[in-house]
Amino acid sequence: MPDSRLRRFVRDPLFVFLVIGVGVFALDRMAGGVFDAESRTVVVNRAQAIRLADLWSAQIGRLPTVAELDSLIDDHVREEILVREAARMGLDQDDTIVRRRLAQKMSFLIEDTAVADAVAEADLKQYFEENAERYGEPQRFTLRHVYVSPDRRGSDEEAARAASDILEQLRAEGSDAAPENTLWRRLGDPFMLRREYGRRTAEDLAELFGGAFVDGLETLPIGEWAGPVESAYGYHVVRLSVRTEAQPAMFEDVRRRVLDDAQRDARDAANRAAHESLRERYRVIIEEIDFVSDLEGGEAAEAGDEP
Repeated sequence: MPDSRLRRFVRDPLFVFLVIGVGVFALDRMAGGVFDAESRTVVVNRAQAIRLADLWSAQIGRLPTVAELDSLIDDHVREEILVREAARMGLDQDDTIVRRRLAQKMSFLIEDTAVADAVAEADLKQYFEENAERYGEPQRFTLRHVYVSPDRRGSDEEAARAASDILEQLRAEGSDAAPENTLWRRLGDPFMLRREYGRRTAEDLAELFGGAFVDGLETLPIGEWAGPVESAYGYHVVRLSVRTEAQPAMFEDVRRRVLDDAQRDARDAANRAAHESLRERYRVIIEEIDFVSDLEGGEAAEAGDEP
């Protein structure tokens, strides 16, 4: 009889609830949670409420109503409670996304508080002289070209010969200034890039065609077909219509740009110094890694495990 009463007591919902409550309390204590008033108090002050309203206004385009602001505050409280509980349970540990976000916010904080010294006029002029090529007008080219592919022609020699033949055809046509002179568009091989370029810098063209192509443009006559000029793709018959020389900048003309760049570099230097100062507070120990055995060997082992 006592056993049956005990079984009924154990099955009682109130008893089950009490057991679960005790278990939750024990887990909370094991996880480091403390049921003190301060850690369990969520305060939403006036500044936070205004910030929530400002964020709403920036997204929606109007101020929230009283009911909407109450909802925003409720959401904020819910989020704050979830964040605290997650941190209390250690859910933020070993989470790559959380770690990166915290590091990013800390980096922003350092950058906001790092102060760079004002740039003196003498230092500004020296900065300009050291970076003068950044502010001058670069050399520019306006051109059109006919491309000949070594792959399509079978060899470099055949492509160069075909380019020379195309050059003779274009020269025989005479001036291509008239709109009806479109022979150059019908000659050559298909090309992935454009056939005409206007006021492109030497750097731009070098990125597109390679440095040898730009070097070849330096000696071409203006206003007539010439070449062949070799590029990273093959050979080109080129008509250069404009070649402007690089022009140095005057300090007073670009002073605003120079100041902006100098201040940005000074801020970057201040940020680097702040990061280095922060790092000096820590003792960093990096264990030596054998690339072959620790990394390549591990990958090989994983690959060997695959069926």
